[in-house]
Amino acid sequence: MPNRKKVKASGAEAVDYSVRTLRRQIVDGFHHPSQRISDLAVSEELTVSRTSVRESFQKLVTEGLLFIVPNRGAFVVERSAEEIIELYEVREALEVSAIRLAIEKASNEKLNSLKEMLSVTRTSMIEHGGRYPVEVDFHKSICDLAENKELAQTLELVNCKLKIARRQSGYIPERARAAYEEHKEILEAMIHRDIPTAEALIRQHLANSRFSVQKSLKRKNSEKASAVEKSNKQPLSV
Repeated sequence: MPNRKKVKASGAEAVDYSVRTLRRQIVDGFHHPSQRISDLAVSEELTVSRTSVRESFQKLVTEGLLFIVPNRGAFVVERSAEEIIELYEVREALEVSAIRLAIEKASNEKLNSLKEMLSVTRTSMIEHGGRYPVEVDFHKSICDLAENKELAQTLELVNCKLKIARRQSGYIPERARAAYEEHKEILEAMIHRDIPTAEALIRQHLANSRFSVQKSLKRKNSEKASAVEKSNKQPLSV
């Protein structure tokens, strides 16, 4: 393995770089729920000190993305069904506020620009087997139109946790297609400045998303339990 030079980043800059990189890796599924993350491996990958990496671990613990086991290290958080429900409840409150503010503040031009985003989304889904493109975030676009930094920061943290939960439950093509249709309905209400309808639609949309994640997570947990039970029944080799 070739030797890597340490980057010039140090102190707070190195910690911030590590936090941003690890957060993105966790959300994108590079590190899986319950997986241990080695501070040495991260230090070598990011070319920062292990001290900076450990400090970044502590920050991600406060964000609810990692947990520390003494003498064992840092692990990616795995969400329980109860925690997922709580996260969706918080997300609903935030997104209802975001959509109301977006309708009140955004120009007609900005609202209509979301049509192009949905068009890109549709094309990408066709080209990628129905998978909703992660790089096209309809909900973040609505939040951006709300022009409220505090709301945006809080919602981003909640959504980071939920993205990990959705990766726990697996990819569901049928839900992606339904979500796309729901996004179109939400946008139509926004363009017509119909706040009550837009709020009702976003609530239903998030309820559908939560139900889909819970159903899939229950199925995966059942499969995992069945596999463990089957393994325990295997005769011991002699």
